[in-house]
Amino acid sequence: MKRKLGPKGQVVIPKDIRDKLSLTEGAILDFEVEDDAIVVKPEPSPEEFVGRFLSVKGKKLRKRVDWKSVLDDEYKVAGR
Repeated sequence: MKRKLGPKGQVVIPKDIRDKLSLTEGAILDFEVEDDAIVVKPEPSPEEFVGRFLSVKGKKLRKRVDWKSVLDDEYKVAGR
């Protein structure tokens, strides 16, 4: 599908593509340049991101870290 670039660099994503990728108003899109092509990907929802993260196979998940106490300790060491 072809689309014309507007005066402000805007392009309308065709409805079939928006529907197929479940893109709605306010969706965040990630733009990348690969060679001489523009690749546009929807940013995964937080639920999708967590699902992908948890589905990583063959990797050991680190133990849960209490980052607040780690940062508090670093703050104390720095003498603040």
